[in-house]
Amino acid sequence: MKKLVIFFTILGLSTVSLSQTYFNERYNLNGSNSIDFCDEVLEIEQGYLIPGGFYPENNSALHKLGILVIDTIGNKLSVKVYGDETYGYNYSYTQGGFRRVNNNYYSVGMKRKYTSNWTNDNGIIYKFDNNLDTIWTKTIGDQQFPNDTNYQFRHFDILSNMDLIIAGNIIIDGEIAKALLIKTDSLGNELWRKYFYNGPLNLGINVIQTPDAGFAISCYLWTFGLYGISAPYIVKTDSMGIEQWRHYVYWNDQKHGPMYLQNSPDSSIIGAYEHSDIISYPATDSYNRDAIIKIDLERNIIWDKIYGISHHSKHLNSLNISENGRLIVTGNKYNNDYSQRVSYLLNCTNNGDSLWYREYGLLHEPNSNNYLYGVAPTSDGGYIAAGDVAPFPPDTGNQDVWVIKVDSMGCESWDECWTGVKEHIAMRKAEELKIWPNPSSNAIRIFIPKENESEIHTLVIFDLYGRKVEKTEIPSNISTIQINVSVWKSGLYTAISSYKGNISGRGKFVVR
Repeated sequence: MKKLVIFFTILGLSTVSLSQTYFNERYNLNGSNSIDFCDEVLEIEQGYLIPGGFYPENNSALHKLGILVIDTIGNKLSVKVYGDETYGYNYSYTQGGFRRVNNNYYSVGMKRKYTSNWTNDNGIIYKFDNNLDTIWTKTIGDQQFPNDTNYQFRHFDILSNMDLIIAGNIIIDGEIAKALLIKTDSLGNELWRKYFYNGPLNLGINVIQTPDAGFAISCYLWTFGLYGISAPYIVKTDSMGIEQWRHYVYWNDQKHGPMYLQNSPDSSIIGAYEHSDIISYPATDSYNRDAIIKIDLERNIIWDKIYGISHHSKHLNSLNISENGRLIVTGNKYNNDYSQRVSYLLNCTNNGDSLWYREYGLLHEPNSNNYLYGVAPTSDGGYIAAGDVAPFPPDTGNQDVWVIKVDSMGCESWDECWTGVKEHIAMRKAEELKIWPNPSSNAIRIFIPKENESEIHTLVIFDLYGRKVEKTEIPSNISTIQINVSVWKSGLYTAISSYKGNISGRGKFVVR
């Protein structure tokens, strides 16, 4: 696949010149016969670290760990493999659950052992050195017969004194699940634990330390059955895990998805989740949109926004935030037109205003699927996302890790940026459209490049979700047009001009 490094100036949203890298690749963790998976990604000096896992094609119970390291343009540098023939292992399920601190790496996950009539799950904490060799592991769970309580660690945060705060859940007799918040010292020794629940089935999704030295844990409540309901809720605690308040997303007769929390630079809490709009019972899937909520430490909602249009079987998988407060969300949805699952990124300001939305895939044959689960901002101003791809013939191979690196606008390369349809430049290179003023709240002018004035071009404008909002013909002897945008929604727009089916120019502008 393409691997590019170019030098350009980001227009419309930034005036900083950056060296942007692009790639879109799949990787094996343990040879061509393994089934590989991945939930997150982080940037390191050599490039990017992708913690994941795999299991043999003929033994789905025997999960092992694999840490992939690639360079800044996607070349594989190394893979470390961990595990044995007795237990199944997992890293954390959530972006941010694999962290680097003081040249060491930490993660949490689950250690599973199959018995003759049951499975015994323990939470596990990992510490690795800078070479990704194991320094120690710590197991926490039910060690006594009848081993009726299973532990799952999903996410954690590291405190300033190197203590760990871990989110997860316990499952008792396979029937009752409680969200778990557990604190350990720097060696993984338990200091205290708290449980949170409302109804029989609750998960702990992720946890952050808040600026007041307390914690916010994302919990998830659901019930079984075709007519079941599900919804996320936030629990705010003090430094000892004592609950101060909780906030529920409205969940009556709905199937919302889990919520992923991050700290905002303005000392508030941001959470992203999939919002269920419509359920057609007894179907198990709903029609969903992305939703993001911002709430302060006193439980006051600053804003609560829902994005895009409802789509069947759309799932939000993670949230991350850059140093300047930009929000980046990743997820996947089913593409009915091509009978496959594709993934997406949604980029917003810290005020929840949409900047851009893009969809991505690596495999394009019907019934092949593309999943992105983790995403992180990168030092060049772009974003890197990771997950896995599942091929269906004629696509070849087994399920592999998938990593895609895009620029600050979510573009896969300088000449490919999803706007609802995939454009392919033919014969003649597309020029940058001149658009001014940019940003604008009233009217914009667009200069259309023409090789001669007699050409008749077409100009199409898309919003950040790829929906066509304007189409106009640029007649001969005219190269500049004016468009009134005063009634358009705030956000990022893409303009594309074409002549005889070939793209002649493209540009972006912001409506305030």
